[in-house]
Amino acid sequence: MAPKKKGSTLEYDDVLKYVLGDFGKYQIYCFWLLVITAIPSGIQAFAMVFTMAETDSWCRVPDVGNISPQVCVSNLTADCMDLVKNLTIPKEPSLDSCEGGWKYSQCYRYNISSHEITYSVSNSLEGVSSNVIKCDHGWEYDRSQYKETVSQKFDLVCDRYHLNALLPSIAFVGSLIGSVCAGIFLDKFGRLRGLILSVALLEIFGIVMIFSPNYAMFAVCNCLLFAVVYSIYLAGFVLVTEHVGPSKRPLAGNLVAVFYSVGYILISVFAYFIREWWKLQLAITIPNAIFLIYWCLIDESPRWLLSVGKVEEAEKIIRKSARINKVDVPDDLFDESWKPEGSMNGNIEQKKVMVEDEEIPPGILTLFKLPNLRKEMLILMSNFVANSIVYFGLNLNTSSLGGSDYLNAFISAAVEIPAYLIATYLMEVPFLGRRLSLFATMILSGCGTIAAAFVPPCGELTWLRVTLAMIGKYGISSSFAIVFIYVAELIPTPVRSMGVGICSTSAFIGAIVSPQVLLLKTFWAPLPPVIFGVASILAGIMVLPLPETRGKKLPETMAEGERFGQKRNHRDYKGGYGEIRKVEINDNCLDTDGGVHVELVDM
Repeated sequence: MAPKKKGSTLEYDDVLKYVLGDFGKYQIYCFWLLVITAIPSGIQAFAMVFTMAETDSWCRVPDVGNISPQVCVSNLTADCMDLVKNLTIPKEPSLDSCEGGWKYSQCYRYNISSHEITYSVSNSLEGVSSNVIKCDHGWEYDRSQYKETVSQKFDLVCDRYHLNALLPSIAFVGSLIGSVCAGIFLDKFGRLRGLILSVALLEIFGIVMIFSPNYAMFAVCNCLLFAVVYSIYLAGFVLVTEHVGPSKRPLAGNLVAVFYSVGYILISVFAYFIREWWKLQLAITIPNAIFLIYWCLIDESPRWLLSVGKVEEAEKIIRKSARINKVDVPDDLFDESWKPEGSMNGNIEQKKVMVEDEEIPPGILTLFKLPNLRKEMLILMSNFVANSIVYFGLNLNTSSLGGSDYLNAFISAAVEIPAYLIATYLMEVPFLGRRLSLFATMILSGCGTIAAAFVPPCGELTWLRVTLAMIGKYGISSSFAIVFIYVAELIPTPVRSMGVGICSTSAFIGAIVSPQVLLLKTFWAPLPPVIFGVASILAGIMVLPLPETRGKKLPETMAEGERFGQKRNHRDYKGGYGEIRKVEINDNCLDTDGGVHVELVDM
């Protein structure tokens, strides 16, 4: 037997289609083990909604223990601490309509001591200095929902308030780093090695982060944690889509996203029962060690092994898969002579392709040099930025909706599952397709988000605010699922990975920006959701000039990509790439030796 070396014509899709089957017992086994790797990614990614939650705070008064007995006499008040706050903490205007226009200051207190207080039934301060000073003895925190958060641990309030919003942005920088490094590692050293290494690093960074003595170390560990969290998601996604056949690949990709949302649902439940951030982080980190046994349970991707010339390893896995699926492997499968019946290798019949008289070189620069592709890329990049800003902004803003943070986060996560599934259906509706489905879901998200911004987060209309926000979340989750399919279908094959990578990078930029947008609520409470809504609507309108891809042959060359969706054919392209010619390939084109000869015909 002469095994095929790197660069041979053996395609794993052919092996799946004509030998193993797209979704046999072996593929089902790998599928279910791998899709659940998205759960810890979802848990870790959205744990910060709770671990970094903002809580109400006020200045710690140095001798509050001596003040309380003087003012809380004869049980005149049911809540002694509220009375002490009223006497020791000044009030300031509030942008929150639920606080009656005033709130206790977070950064200032009265310069007062216990021996200066004379209490009266009218709660007035008699003979007490009204001088106001900055908090000089630390802060007290409202611990009714959270016993301890990262913000409380490092006192991220007042002059350090922006540092709390900076943590999610730093985390998303880590995701961006992870996307680049993981992509390189997975392609060079293998998908399974990348998955196992990422899980091991998750255990290390997750535990070290808990014991961080200061903000800087915590931020660095959190950044590295998010880098490996994304690596786990990417490795699992690539493995599951490469183990199954082409007909099941869309289903596999969508279910990975569904299990990611399951992780978001689970962290909402865990956080409800574990109210201290470090205990929660420990609880969601240590159990992930179980995925280390995947080194013994899961095989490396045969597709990757074939691509790097490790044919003998790929052969072992393929034959193992065949035994489990109870199918026979052709004796000549790994010989150069094997050609599956009915495949492109063995049946060339009336195939029409487009070739360039002078080939347009693929590459990032070419992608932005051709006018039609440049327009499509700029629109798609803008759409990814908008999707990411809105998606992560809404997730991080659930605590501002009113009601229970845990219930809001649970509903926000649960909405994603039907959003992904319904989006898959909408894309195949003939009169909607990819383009109008993306347009409709982004408009829906924008309208729901803006409407929720103007409903008070308290009182009898809290349910309406949450409902409108969830409509916005449903829309943006659906659009995110659609746009990933859309970009992969619009970009030509030679630069498809680069195009999707550029758009994914744009999405991380949006994620990094979204926590900073939430800071604008200090100027006007509805401003962040209004920005999210407007961004979603504008991005939705921008996709209307794009061509529809449903049911269309995908562009295989740069020239086809440039021509795709245009109303008329362009013979010449700016930049001197030559003219497009047509080639018809049929049985008459076959030479006696099995080769193909073609004749160029002007279009």
